[in-house]
Amino acid sequence: MADAEKFTCAKFRVRLFLSVDLSGSTEFKNSQDGETRDRASPKWVTTFETFYRDFPAKFRSKYALLKTPQTGTDACPKLWKAVGDELVFCGRVNNRRSVMIALMAFIETLHEYRILFSEEGLPLNLKGAGWLASFPEPNRAVNLRNSGDGANYLTASEALEAAADEQPFEYDFLGKAIDTGFRVASFAKPERFVLSVQLARLLASCAIGTGFDYEIRFEEPIALKGVNGGESYPVLFIDTLTHLATESIRVQERRLLKRHEAPSRDDLHKYLQAYCAVVGTEELRLPLSADGTEPEPPQSYLDHKPKISEHLEAEKGREIGDVAADEPDDGDEGEPLEGEDLNPLE
Repeated sequence: MADAEKFTCAKFRVRLFLSVDLSGSTEFKNSQDGETRDRASPKWVTTFETFYRDFPAKFRSKYALLKTPQTGTDACPKLWKAVGDELVFCGRVNNRRSVMIALMAFIETLHEYRILFSEEGLPLNLKGAGWLASFPEPNRAVNLRNSGDGANYLTASEALEAAADEQPFEYDFLGKAIDTGFRVASFAKPERFVLSVQLARLLASCAIGTGFDYEIRFEEPIALKGVNGGESYPVLFIDTLTHLATESIRVQERRLLKRHEAPSRDDLHKYLQAYCAVVGTEELRLPLSADGTEPEPPQSYLDHKPKISEHLEAEKGREIGDVAADEPDDGDEGEPLEGEDLNPLE
């Protein structure tokens, strides 16, 4: 990392967050089957250890198979953290094709792992969620561990944000989009992979046939405490009914409740555009593919970039001053050089 980037305002970037949570885990831990000890540990421990190891590996494999030159240099989102029985992945995305491929690979991995649980007779399932967040405004990457090179990087600097791109597990991500993402994840069920408004809006801007053919479904908005000033938050999701034992029941329920048809992408995009205008949620725009023209960053970034740059420049001056103060004085004071003739003062 060039020293200059330690004091340069971070470039605008968007990160995709993907969450997968074990459903039925508490019941399994407390069941007789879960407590069975065929080895040193109870069965639930070995099952969860295998999940923590294998799900990320399967996700990377799926992503590698789906990746195309149109995604550019974007890599598969990496494991950010484990929160109880939930794994959360994070990755910088520079175009919409990267977002689509990451989502498809993640959902395919979810389905594949669901089949494994079923074949092993385990009473477990999976539910997932996805959201977007922009950095360094209005969200921030921070090094709470104060370890590694990142301990010396300043918040909102390109050095710190680039390091967080490479090793998200060494950093934490703070901000309203992160808080909202975890709140949205609470809507998740085995039959629906939920999406944040910003992620759904980005996907709805992609026409059918551009690489992402999942339907984006919509249910009645729900109030989320502390989010959007009390304006109810739309429940947006991708159908993940496949391989569920209750699939036929859920399908008939949707039909009876008149929820069996997903809205058109055009109608959904218009709704989300209007919703974001009312609640003040910025649109996160990305080119369709790696060779597309990068759009102008959102206004919040443009407004705060000069302030961040000014702060980092001041920190640079302070560091230079500190270094200068620590340097030895080359003047006449100090120890005499060996071999010099010293005469007493008269």
